Amino acid sequence: MNSRKTSLMIWMLGGIVLAGMTACSRDDDEATKVPDSITKVSNDSVKVRRLTITEMDNGAAARQALTRATLTEGDGLTASWRAGDVLSYCNLSYPWDEIGLEKPYSGPLTAASTAATSQFTGDVECRVNDNLAVVYPATTFETDESYTISLTGQDGTLATLASTFHYVYGLAHVISVTDHTAEATMVKMKSLLTVCKFSFVDQATSLAIPIQTLTISYGGDGQSDAGTYPQSATVAISDDTAPENVHASGVTGSTPLTITATGQTEVFVALLPTAAKRTFIFTVTNGSGTYTGSAKAWLKEGEYVVATGLELTKQ
Repeated sequence: MNSRKTSLMIWMLGGIVLAGMTACSRDDDEATKVPDSITKVSNDSVKVRRLTITEMDNGAAARQALTRATLTEGDGLTASWRAGDVLSYCNLSYPWDEIGLEKPYSGPLTAASTAATSQFTGDVECRVNDNLAVVYPATTFETDESYTISLTGQDGTLATLASTFHYVYGLAHVISVTDHTAEATMVKMKSLLTVCKFSFVDQATSLAIPIQTLTISYGGDGQSDAGTYPQSATVAISDDTAPENVHASGVTGSTPLTITATGQTEVFVALLPTAAKRTFIFTVTNGSGTYTGSAKAWLKEGEYVVATGLELTKQ
């Protein structure tokens, strides 16, 4: 075989080997291809940044759905953040469970100013276009699909309700990042519960009843939850769920909700919204005895309901 033929065969064999290597490489790429979501999470652009979220008022609809506030009673309730209020965030754009993390990326945020809308800052693991769930009061996120809120421990005061039980939710969108900082915007946060103001009178005397304990339960013949009230609720969240579609769903309980007051004649209570009008059973106790009665109401998310002068019968 002459040298020209030998060179030709070597070139052909080399081409076959190269083609085989290319084919194997393509197969390996397909077999080990990482989902896009995980690839994005592994990107070097994901890092801890000092994030500033700007809460924005989107008009009349936002003003009707109160944000977290120093709640003050007037012609309804006015809302205002206080500088230093602590919130929590959860990055909904990380497939944390797919990349082997024990929990989703989450942590604290702090309100920057005392105002109807505020900026919130914190060290957040994020990248541009990430979506962050933002909640008040601060909570712990075990997953990025839901979190739990509690209704127990209320004392009937406006101050405690505002600081501990006025649950609100927002969805922030990261719009820009640098090596160390990030900026995000968020439509004004929405209230998940209904704020109710209750007072009661003795049906026989029409006198105001001082309240030491108030228990609230659902009524209604044949209702499976009659005589009980949820002690907690779950809030389902996701990367692509708009805030207006995020709601609190009560966890079925076995006892009424108890508010422990200090003898005041008016109490403020955070309750779950209802899908329709429901009957509520009220029982008030104090040093002079026990009073019971009922009322019907349709509670709506984010509203302030005044239910004063409800008549109860002394037992």
